Order: sequence, then structure tokens, then C-alpha cells
Amino acid sequence: MHTAYPTTAIILGRAAAWLGALAAWVVVEPSGVVAAEGKGAPRPGLLVIDEPPSLFVPAKPRSEAETDRRDALALFSAARIHENRNQDAEALRLYQRAFRCDPQSATIARAIVPLAIKLNRHSEAVRYALKLAELDEPDPPLLKRLAGYLTEIGDFAQALALLEKALKADASATPSAENVALWLDAGRLCFLNEQYAKAAEHFDRVMKALEPPNPFGLDAAARKKLFGDPGPLFTMIGEAFLQAGQPEKAEAAFRKGHEAATNPGLLAYHLAKVALKTGKPEAALAKLQECFDARLAIEDTGPYALLAEALRAIGKEGELIERLEKLRRADSDNVALGYFLAEQYFQARKLEQAEKLYRELIARKPMMTGYRHLTEIYRSGKRFEELLKVLGEAADKLGSLDGLAKPGQALADDSELVVGVVNDARKLLQSDPKSLAPAVLLAVALLASDARQWDTAGEFFDLAIRAQPDQAARLLLTWGLGLMMKEEHGRAARVFQRGVDEKVLGADDPTFDFYLAGALEMAGQTEPALAAARKAAELARKRAAAKASDKQAQQARDELPRYLIRPAWVLYHAKRYDEAISGYREVVRKYEQDYSSGEIRRAVREARLVLSNLAVLKSDLPRAEEWLEQVLDEFPDDPSALNDLGYLWADQGKRLDRAHRMIRLAVQQEPENAAYLDSLGWVLFRKGKINEAVVELEKAARLDPDPTVLDHLGDAYRAAGQNAKAAEAYHRAAEAYRKAGEEKKAVQVEAKIKSLT
Repeated sequence: MHTAYPTTAIILGRAAAWLGALAAWVVVEPSGVVAAEGKGAPRPGLLVIDEPPSLFVPAKPRSEAETDRRDALALFSAARIHENRNQDAEALRLYQRAFRCDPQSATIARAIVPLAIKLNRHSEAVRYALKLAELDEPDPPLLKRLAGYLTEIGDFAQALALLEKALKADASATPSAENVALWLDAGRLCFLNEQYAKAAEHFDRVMKALEPPNPFGLDAAARKKLFGDPGPLFTMIGEAFLQAGQPEKAEAAFRKGHEAATNPGLLAYHLAKVALKTGKPEAALAKLQECFDARLAIEDTGPYALLAEALRAIGKEGELIERLEKLRRADSDNVALGYFLAEQYFQARKLEQAEKLYRELIARKPMMTGYRHLTEIYRSGKRFEELLKVLGEAADKLGSLDGLAKPGQALADDSELVVGVVNDARKLLQSDPKSLAPAVLLAVALLASDARQWDTAGEFFDLAIRAQPDQAARLLLTWGLGLMMKEEHGRAARVFQRGVDEKVLGADDPTFDFYLAGALEMAGQTEPALAAARKAAELARKRAAAKASDKQAQQARDELPRYLIRPAWVLYHAKRYDEAISGYREVVRKYEQDYSSGEIRRAVREARLVLSNLAVLKSDLPRAEEWLEQVLDEFPDDPSALNDLGYLWADQGKRLDRAHRMIRLAVQQEPENAAYLDSLGWVLFRKGKINEAVVELEKAARLDPDPTVLDHLGDAYRAAGQNAKAAEAYHRAAEAYRKAGEEKKAVQVEAKIKSLT
């Protein structure tokens, strides 16, 4: 269905005319006798039909595509009726479902976007506007408005997609300041998305618009409105040109920025980059010297990295450290220069100089690179006392020890280091119990926990909490969540229970009860978990109702759904499905019309997805499909819902074309998701595309040898006539089912093996 739909008025008008004509022709008497109109008219007898009419059966069955078009038209017409009655929410839902039946209809998408905006459901409007832009000549003002919304929430990629559609639609428009604003916004977004060539294209138009004559109407007021602070803007434009391999244009942009905000040092740095890009390293070095002489205030190491690159280009890289040392003697307060020099010392294995400089720099501005290299220096020299101190500082500043080891390693992998650090800590505690700062105690606790030395970790967490009781909540959460990540749920539950008992966050805070519920349930203690989850939900309700300020109230309201879902999650995990259904439904009922925050919408989405799964477990497939339809109404590209609904249809052998299309979209978003690949293989199998099915199911089995995947793979092999491979897949599936405690399914698969012989 690619043509416009008839309006509701036309549809209803035709129906009314037909009914009116029929009414004018006959009158139905109370007795059921049909009489012609007019006084005295003779009344014919009842019409007697020899045989009752038979049901019409078309010679050619309706195709799936034809069924989809019929369903789309029916849903579209119903949506129009609801919209005319100002029942906008129901109208929007019906339009969205019509669009899923016919995703190539611009008419339906065009109806969805303004209605979603009217309902203040801007995220939905954006999702469908992107689809509309693919199908129809877009509306530039609408696209720009939605792009602005996406930019505000940080979704630069989607914002850029909308702006590019607006640009395409505006291509033939009369030149105006609005065109320049559009190019500028698109260029910024391309730059943020690291699409430098495209950014340069847009910025090139902007630069040309500034040249005389001035067909775009850019007077002084328009320029001020467009460019705001022009210095940083022209720096971005210059960087885009430079990254796109257009150094001459980059230089022009950098000079324009300098005209707007004079900064000789910054201009010299930019021109040094241009010189190096054009193969002139000596000129780059000269400009860099101008930059250094001007004491450029810049908080990154870019100028010094450029110096290293220029020296390397002329074969004088051996001079780098000497030059950096000279620069630092003249500019000792430059932290970026200091860190770059310390890095060169470390790489050259001048560890004494590196250590001294890093210690000085960390005291002024702590940075990960300093902690990491000091850790490596002390670790390689087995200087455990110094290592203790630097680990403590890192734990205090960073909250963990992640990132302090070499890439791909963890400090806890080094057993000698763990033993050395713990032993030194204990010696210091024995000689002077107050000699170790709380941060050092935390570092030892984290290291022991990472090494799975639970008693030692507990000992030092306790010491850290006693040394810093005002930080008890943070330390207990760090401890408990670390244990949860390591699947030590029983230990984690005891830590969270301590947080509850000691009221470290106050008696009315639900945080520790929330995490306690999760840990207890994962440890197999459902009733205590349920009690904790219900308590957390009740505390969260009270907190949401009690907060005074608007900001606090909104935050509490946004967080409330995750607490309300917790009891339902416990019941679901405990396989108490009827109770879980009730809990999740209550969350949907309460929040289905609340679009005030993304957090709330994500909670509703989660509840609907779980409710669908629960309906499948209860063998209520229509209900399972409806929950997924509701997710897709709001999130039309949600991969989980696309996959799940497509799989349900494929498994029932219905709507296979649409199921295939939906699952393929899910796989495009997550190509390494084994469940989605299994669904893709299964729908291909159902469509009779056996060889293609085998390919996808083999991929899924390699990623995750789940019993269902292996069972499907066996079916595909059998259909392809590869019985030996089918038997092997079935054997593996039966073993996996049995291991999972699903004996009935294991027996069913083994029966398939027997059928092969």
C-alpha cells in the first residue's frame, strides 16, 4: 500500500449513502415482513430462497502482502475515527500498528508524527520522523525541531540523520540565513560523530556564505546569532578541514577565528598543524616555538605530541626529551607539558625521573596515566609500601583499581603483588594501627576482593568503614555490588543487610533494601527477598510523595518504577508466574500514560517485555503478542521486541514475511546476538529456505550452544538431508536440555534422533 488512504469522511460517507439508499427502498415491519414504501402499496410475501447462500471463497487465496494491506487500511480508518473524536492516544496506537502492517506508507507515518508531538511524546515523534524521512519528501521545519530535541538529549547520530534530510529538502530553497544555520548545525554534528569529510562539506558552504556578495542576508546581527562565540567555532571548522585533508581551507578558518578572538599562541599552534599536514615539518617546528613562547594556556598535550611528530619527520626524535625539559624549565606550572614529559621518561625507562615527576603532578592534578605508571614502577620494583600508598590514592579518587594494570590484565592476577601488598598493610597496622589512611584500607579491600580472598577483603572493608564511618554507605555499596558482580550472592546479601540494619542511608532510603532483594533471590531465598523488595517499593513510594523541591520530586518519581518492579522481578525469578504477572501489570497500569521521563518509559518497556515472556510460559500466545505489539508501538525498532514477536509468529508458521523482516532488523542492530540469529534461522526454515537457515543457525550455535538453538539446527540439518550432522546437533541439544533440568524436552529431542535411523 503505497498510495494515500481514503479519508474517514469519504469512507463513512460512502457507507452512509449506501445505507440511506437501502433504507429508502425497504422498511422492516415489526413482524419481519418487508413492505414497499407508500400508502396502500401491496405487500409482497416473504422472499424464499431455495438454498442458503454459501461463503464466498476466492479462486486465489489472499497473499500475506495483501492481508497486510487490508489490515493497514482497517487500522488506519479506525485511527482516523478515533482522532476525529479527539481520542488521540488510541488513534496514535492504531496508526502505529497500521504502519507496521505497511512500513512503506508515508501517509501513515505522516499521520503519526504530528499526533505524537501533540501528545508530548517527542521521542516517539522522532522515531517515526526518521522513518517518514526515508519514505517521503520531508518537512524541514519539523525535522529541524526534532533534530534540536535530539541534540539536547545527546543523540547526535539521530539528530544528524534528521538534519541531513532537512538539508536535502532545502537544497533548492532561496538562499537565506536559515540555510547557513542548517549547514552549521549539520557540520557540528558530523564533527561530533567524527565524520570529518561530511563536516568539511557543510562547513565549506558556511565559509562561502561569509564571502561577498552576501546572498544569504548575513548582517552583523545574523552573524552574531549564528556564530555566538566565533573563536571555538572556527577552530572546529578548521579542525574539520584539517582532518578531511584540506589544509588550505583549514588555515583560512583558523585565521578567521583569530580575527574574531586574537590569540597568537593558539594561531601558531594551528598553523603548525597545517604545516605538518602539508609536509613542512621545519615550518611546523618554527610555529610551535611561537606557540611555546606565547605560553599557550591549553589543557591537553596536543602541542607536545605535534612536536614529537615534527621531530620524528626530520629524524631528530632523540631531541624530544631535551626540548621538553627546556620547555618545562620555562613553564613549570604547565601540567599538560609535565604529564607529556613524564610519559616520555616512562617510555624511555627513565623510571626515577618519571616517578619523581608523576608524584609532583598527581599532587596538583590526579590523572589515570600517572597512577597507572606509578603502579607499574612500584610493582616491577616490588616496592609494596609505596604501591600501597598509590593504590590508596587511586581508590580514593577513582573508586576502584580498574585501569591501573596493563591493558587486558588486572592487578589481582599477580599473586605475588597481592600477597606483598596485604602483608605490608598488616605489618603497618601492627606497628601503628592509624598509619594507613582509609583510602589505603579500601585499596587493599578492593585488591583482595578482586583476588577472591573474601576474608581478607572483609577484614579491610571493615577497617575502612571504622576509619571513615561517614562513608559507610558508599563503602558497603562498593563491597556488596562487587560481590554481586562476582556472583557471590550470599556474601553480598550479608553486606546489604548490614547497610539496612545500620541505617547508613537513613531509615527512609530504599537503596539497600533494593539490592538486598536481588542478592537474596539470586541466593535462593525468595521469601526474604520478596519482603525486602516490597519494603524498598514502599519506601520509594513515600519518598516520591514526600520530596519538596521540583527537582527532587521529579528524580524520586523517575526512580520509583524500578523499585515498584522489584517485587515482580523476584516473583518472576522464583517462577511464581501468576503473582509476577500481577506485579508487572500494576506497573504498566500505573505508568502506561506517563511520558514525563525516559526512565519511566524504559521501566514500562521492561515490564511489557517480561509480561510477554510470562504469557508465553502460560501458553497464552495472543496475549504475548499483544504485549510485544505495545512495546513496538512506542519503540518501533526495539530489537528485543522485533525478535520476540517475529519468533512467535515464525514458530506458529504465520505472518512469515513480516516476521522475517522484523527479525532481520533485530539482527542488523545486534549481529552477534545468538538468540536473534536463531530466530532468523528459524523463520528461514519455516519459509522453506533450508540452506540459508542452516547458515544462520550454525552462527547462532557457535556463539551460544543453547539447547533450543541446537534443536533448531538439528531440524535444519535433517531438512537439508544432512542426517549425521542432525544427529550430532540433537545429541548436544538433549544433553543441554538435561543439564538444564528439562527432561521432557530432552526425551523429545532423542525421539528425533531415532527417527533419523
